[in-house]
Amino acid sequence: MLWQDAADTLRTLVTTPRFGLVTDVDGTISPIVLNPDDARVTARNRELLEALGLELPLVAVISGRTAADVHTRVGLPHVRYIGNHGFEQWSTERNEAEAVSEVALFRPALEQALQALRPLLIPGMRLEDKLWTLSLHYRQTDDPLRAEVEYRPILQNIARQHGLTLSQGRKVFELRPPIQVNKGTALRGLVTLHELEAALFIGDDTTDVDAFQAARALRSESLCQIYGVGVLSDSTPEPVRENADWFVEGVVGVESLLAWLLETRRASST
Repeated sequence: MLWQDAADTLRTLVTTPRFGLVTDVDGTISPIVLNPDDARVTARNRELLEALGLELPLVAVISGRTAADVHTRVGLPHVRYIGNHGFEQWSTERNEAEAVSEVALFRPALEQALQALRPLLIPGMRLEDKLWTLSLHYRQTDDPLRAEVEYRPILQNIARQHGLTLSQGRKVFELRPPIQVNKGTALRGLVTLHELEAALFIGDDTTDVDAFQAARALRSESLCQIYGVGVLSDSTPEPVRENADWFVEGVVGVESLLAWLLETRRASST
């Protein structure tokens, strides 16, 4: 169901006093690009997030990127930044990222996995050390599908050897500490901390499914009327289609949704 078909429910949500907005970055407010370093939040999405940050109790970003990266990339003062899928967040008071305490124990294992992976890279692969997680990007290889098939068992073996967990996004493998931390736990934490009564989470990839599922759980527990919005594209993973409540069509669709939320929120306060 497209979000326009749920406009009545959305209007109720966004006019709730304690309404919050949480979004992913890549593929959501920023188009997917060949080189992740080239990704940019669209000017319109940035403008709308800035305005919503002044209107709402919470506007937050939860990304697989580091908290420092997403803080710099989005660069808005009234937005909370959660990075590394929830393993760290940006502290405005200290002007640096703060990690959950347990992850420090796994830095040696991540370093060992990093050393094991480096000799195995092929042209077009990019190994990213994000301190508390590792990402192996293969979008720029000659045959990404073949790279995915061939490297999945390699990554599974390295994860097993070093006591880490393996997850996968669009054209990226990720090694993480075996701690129950993900975008879903991060979302639940934001809802609790900011005492939200209603909220939306917007995402596009398999790593966002934890947040979609957390939203449904929070609703079923009557803790928050929060819904997940999936971003549709030619490569939308099936788990996103199965777990999101509503959908927008591409990054441009996110812009349209945010504009509607802003207009509706402002109208309700006049």
